[in-house]
Amino acid sequence: MAVVIGPGGVGKTALAVKWATEHAHRFPDGQLYVDLRSFSPDTALTPFDALGRFLRALGVQPEQVPATLAEQLGRYRTITARRRLQLLVLVDNAASAEQVRPLIPTSIRSVVLVTTRIRLDGLVGDGAQLVEVPPLPQAKAVALLTKLVGGDRPGAEPDAVAELAQLCGRFPIALRVAAARLITRSHLAVSEVVAQLRDERSRLAALSIPASPEDSITTLFDWSYHYLQPYEAELYRLLGQLPAAEFGIGVAAAVTQLAAHEVGVGLQALVDASLLQEVGPDRYRFHDLVRLHARAQPEQHRLEVIARAGAWYLEAMTRANLAVIPATLRWRVGPTAEQLSGEPPAFTSDRKALDWLARELPNVLAVLEEVAADRHDELAWQLCEALWEPMLYRKPLPEALRAHELGITAAQRCGHTVAESRLRYQRGRAYLDLGQPDAAEAETLRAIELAREAADRRNESAALEQLGRAWQARGDVDTAITHFTTSLNIEAELGIDRGVANRHRRIADALLQAGRAAEAGPHLAAARQILSTAGDDKDLARVAISEARLEGQFGRPEAAIALLLAAREVLRRSGSVVYEAYVLLALAEVDEHHGRPEQARGFLTEAVELLRDLGGPVLEEARDALAALDRAVPAAQPAIPTTAPPSTEESE
Repeated sequence: MAVVIGPGGVGKTALAVKWATEHAHRFPDGQLYVDLRSFSPDTALTPFDALGRFLRALGVQPEQVPATLAEQLGRYRTITARRRLQLLVLVDNAASAEQVRPLIPTSIRSVVLVTTRIRLDGLVGDGAQLVEVPPLPQAKAVALLTKLVGGDRPGAEPDAVAELAQLCGRFPIALRVAAARLITRSHLAVSEVVAQLRDERSRLAALSIPASPEDSITTLFDWSYHYLQPYEAELYRLLGQLPAAEFGIGVAAAVTQLAAHEVGVGLQALVDASLLQEVGPDRYRFHDLVRLHARAQPEQHRLEVIARAGAWYLEAMTRANLAVIPATLRWRVGPTAEQLSGEPPAFTSDRKALDWLARELPNVLAVLEEVAADRHDELAWQLCEALWEPMLYRKPLPEALRAHELGITAAQRCGHTVAESRLRYQRGRAYLDLGQPDAAEAETLRAIELAREAADRRNESAALEQLGRAWQARGDVDTAITHFTTSLNIEAELGIDRGVANRHRRIADALLQAGRAAEAGPHLAAARQILSTAGDDKDLARVAISEARLEGQFGRPEAAIALLLAAREVLRRSGSVVYEAYVLLALAEVDEHHGRPEQARGFLTEAVELLRDLGGPVLEEARDALAALDRAVPAAQPAIPTTAPPSTEESE
């Protein structure tokens, strides 16, 4: 017995019937088919009626069909008890195990196929195999549209056909409706239908105009929705408002204000009803069209859902951020970190916290868009500030630019000058990491103006240090050192020892870039001495990278490599592949300069592999270095690098 489960319109019946047709030769004693009609406006077929049909199909004369269900069941079992009987029974649109069990033949050589929208755990407990039917793969959805529409239009607009498949959620029924619209309106381009369907508010209605109402995708979802208990239906409506692509029990409990165990039961009910997908431990998502159906239901608490989701993500992100950069090492404008300061750590390591942040980042960005659109401005700018740690360690830089556009606007609407200064500083850092020093300088100068306007010396100092990095990226070392020194003096006035140490390191890096190794040494010594008590192992690892560059300029490659390998181990534990890749690039520079191109090639290849899934400027830098090495004449000895190393300062 196989139970074929999936949402309405996904193609369960078509799949089961096609399989039955293709395998008819395996069942010489016949095939029985019954539609129980559990999810249609018609009255559902009872087991009594279904068994009566089966008995007549098996040769029982109509007048000899028993008058009671028990007698029918006995007769059916007797007929199907022949040892070698090979029968296929297809039970379509079942809603319960009780509907199906009377229809199971006795012969163990027979096969039963059941299609349903509800997870029939009772049948699974009886030994049935569960076959979940998702929407079509993208390539198959495109192929179906191309075949249905025919002619030259699909081939002329391949991108539009691909988008149309996505807008249909890759549901066969929706694809058929969209194809029918194109077939009956030959003057329409595919892109015109795509434009009509892009509006989420009208998409379901546009995909629900078939010849028969029971083929309407809205009607199919309606019947599944009507099977829900009242609190399950409320959960469905509320979670449909959540813009996150995936979510867990925590945020679901926050937006519904139900206890976690109640939400867990409700989520499982939605999974069982094929209205929600369980994609991992405590991870759920809607099919795109199902989400639109949930959003189409009347729900008066939509705005509360967005605000509750934003508040939950802010707290959860802050807990993760504190595991990456503790409150003692980074000042935050928003109050959430201070409010959570008495809690035990939420993560056991930097890496686990960063992995969680990376997984949730798409959801946070989607929620931020809605939070900003609904003008929950205090929440919006705080969510944006909380993107600092994932932005630095995992580098989703284009996404960060968009998020900070929203956050800065929200801070302006709040009249929160300090928050705007902070977010402009953060946005400037994204530009700096993207290799755009002019844009970085513009944002950072505005951050300095706002900080001075608010008499906010901490933000002013951080922005001055970043301004120095922008000038260093242009190669103007003297101007960079001037800004670093001004920032160092402010840190000293404020009594922030760690800040003083990090400015010493910045000055040293600029001096090393200028080839002034002798002047850099005292600054690195000062940084190491201060950070031995005021920093953490990541701070010391960054100093070690600078010390390795110093050793390289003094012609001591083995000492440089030892420092870099130790730094790599620390930064690898931190969970940032970007910072680990920085060390690999530095190791490659040392080996290449000292005539070891194969070792350099190994480090560069490792950096490329490490960054392959992440992308970004550092990956391009590693690829360019590897390509340059491959082109180089083996005997050629490149000059000692004089460019500034990639920035690893993360905690201003």
